[in-house]
Amino acid sequence: MKILSIFTLDSTTAQPPSQPNIERMEAFIAELRSKGALIDTGGVMDGLLELQVTRKGADYTVTDGPFTESKEIVGGYALLEVADREEAIDLTQRFLDIVGDAKCHLHQVSSPDLE
Repeated sequence: MKILSIFTLDSTTAQPPSQPNIERMEAFIAELRSKGALIDTGGVMDGLLELQVTRKGADYTVTDGPFTESKEIVGGYALLEVADREEAIDLTQRFLDIVGDAKCHLHQVSSPDLE
């Protein structure tokens, strides 16, 4: 089962990661990659493209970020391959143990069979 995890945190309390936490995260990512549980991951960094595209009827609106009025910001994502719900929760709890107070939104996703 593929799970998309979207990592969010409170913009008013977010702190840069400490060097020990960076090292713990690097080890965690390496472990998950070696097991085949982590398909892809990435983080959101200041200065990168941030926008919102909305459709209402036949009209589209494009709004440029950053969206400073939002208290909750996206910190990154991970695409996981897990056996079941329990494994998804376990890996997410281990991730949050490293980053601290934050939230991950988990979504099971499917992809078309391209073979």
